[in-house]
Amino acid sequence: MRFARLVAILISLVCVGAGAQPPDQKLTVAGKLVRVMAIGAESTGWAIELGAPITIENTQVNSIQVRYSSASKLESLVDKQVRASGKLVHRQGVETGKQPVLDISSIREVKATADTAPAQRKSP
Repeated sequence: MRFARLVAILISLVCVGAGAQPPDQKLTVAGKLVRVMAIGAESTGWAIELGAPITIENTQVNSIQVRYSSASKLESLVDKQVRASGKLVHRQGVETGKQPVLDISSIREVKATADTAPAQRKSP
């Protein structure tokens, strides 16, 4: 009986937590792809230094951490101007707290011209 009650409580907490998550926002950014580090491995290891600051959740940022399924693709684009699109997700760190991260669905190199304009948000 105790076990069943505990399972029911855990399922309730998971359902409430899942419902409280904001919907993923689509985002396209342009800038220079760079390697990054943080103490305690609280980074994805990659970021895009934006051509112009953008506002994410009422905070102006000059760069955004990114994650992508192909590390070799990112390695080939390091220190180059890129345009990346994907979903804005969040990563929780002990020291850094909640951070926005762009979960990249597509990334490509662009010429360092007007193509590196500020980020564009797409409505869900």
